[in-house]
Amino acid sequence: MDRNYDEVIAGMLVQLDHIERRMAKADKRMDLTIKRMVKAELRLEKGEHRMELFDKKLGQSIKDQQEFSKALAQTTRKLEQSIKDQLEASKTQSQMNKYFLNIIKKNGHKS
Repeated sequence: MDRNYDEVIAGMLVQLDHIERRMAKADKRMDLTIKRMVKAELRLEKGEHRMELFDKKLGQSIKDQQEFSKALAQTTRKLEQSIKDQLEASKTQSQMNKYFLNIIKKNGHKS
């Protein structure tokens, strides 16, 4: 009977050794998985940081574009007003020229 117990205990020790080896392998795989996850998390954080920088730059670009659009609209309004003023000045000059031409035609050209 002692032999049977010794054989059973020996078999159990062999099985325990196999289990310990499998556990060691599983621990190594788990450690590698954790390392990969840490690296992936770092990459994600780095990507998030890049996105934050991009968002800031995009926001500034939008503000700059809005300011440029406002300035362009003001310039356009000023240009339109300048064109209107020029047209008025041109009309006035044309009317003055017609007036003086009529005076010259009526009085004749006196030198």
